[in-house]
Amino acid sequence: MDIHQIQVKYDPLADRLLLQIRTRDDSLFPIWLTRRMVMRLWPHFRGMVSGLAVTRSAPSALAVPEARDMLADAARQRALKSADFKTEFKASNARQPLGPEPVLPTAIDLRPAQGQAVVLVIRDSEGRSLELAFGEDLAHGLLTLVESALASSEWGLVAQPASSAEPAAPLARVLN
Repeated sequence: MDIHQIQVKYDPLADRLLLQIRTRDDSLFPIWLTRRMVMRLWPHFRGMVSGLAVTRSAPSALAVPEARDMLADAARQRALKSADFKTEFKASNARQPLGPEPVLPTAIDLRPAQGQAVVLVIRDSEGRSLELAFGEDLAHGLLTLVESALASSEWGLVAQPASSAEPAAPLARVLN
């Protein structure tokens, strides 16, 4: 799947975050993220992205926590330089292969991938499934979008620095 645009916004009526992924072939994949799912997923996603960024920056170094934070922050700043947060998200006239209703995940698998920063496999109770692979730049962009949506949600979930997030684990995780 070739991701073209990502949007994350808080929907106060549903009290959920709406993550929308638009691909280059004009497919739209809307996904609801509940507070509970974000609480379980986000620290691991953040830790995995930060850990992979540090590993890529200094592959053979064993960084102390302060250096890990600086390397992760530098990688994030570098990735966000190429991000476009000004172009309006285009959802109209897009195909919706999984149907018009957003996917409400019952489980999300989170794992590192070869040549990618992180892969999310989202599954719902209706048997729908979606695999999203985020390169490092795109993963940092998603981190920024979710943090912005969390600020407007008033859920009390504050983005923690990368060092306090759980470090990337070599094994795949299932969050549900």
